Amino acid sequence: MYRFLLALLLSLAVAPPGLAQERPRAGLMWNRSGLPATLPLVVKTFPGKDYLIQIADTDSDQAVMTGYIHGGKTFRLLVPPGRWAIRFAHGRDWQGEDQLFGDATEWTYMPEPLEFGAGMTRRRGHVITLIERNGKMRVAQIRRQDQCQMASLNRILRGWEGANREIASLLAGNGQGEFWGELRYLEPDRALREIVCG
Repeated sequence: MYRFLLALLLSLAVAPPGLAQERPRAGLMWNRSGLPATLPLVVKTFPGKDYLIQIADTDSDQAVMTGYIHGGKTFRLLVPPGRWAIRFAHGRDWQGEDQLFGDATEWTYMPEPLEFGAGMTRRRGHVITLIERNGKMRVAQIRRQDQCQMASLNRILRGWEGANREIASLLAGNGQGEFWGELRYLEPDRALREIVCG
């Protein structure tokens, strides 16, 4: 009798396949490209469905990176440099990475691979907008987005306050007539700024 009850409880505790699981947090799920992900990809969607984005190698069609998108929220992902095929699985009830959204999983493919790259002063990425029209998910807009990087170098003159006068006199030139200098140094201050420039 106890074995029967134990078996019944265990069968109820394990969810049968095909039932919805808790949806993952939005963001990168994994990156198997072996490359640093540094280039911007933005995806805009409408609420009602969630999405799994796959970044795939154009030669092998193998996914090298995936991310999870909560529908209706702007999604940002850093992508490795290169030319990538991009596709979206979408649906309502997430059932895990193997089953995605179950039998209701639908796919939307980008018409052409997208090029991601960087130069000395620019990082080239893309913005993709998906919409649902007549029950079918479509790519409404693909827009290139460049981020310009500007480096600035400022020099700040600083002095050592309270430095030992003996050391200061040796380093600053005391004993050369009436000259008494203050101990100072230049400190470089570097900054990298980014703005959307195209």
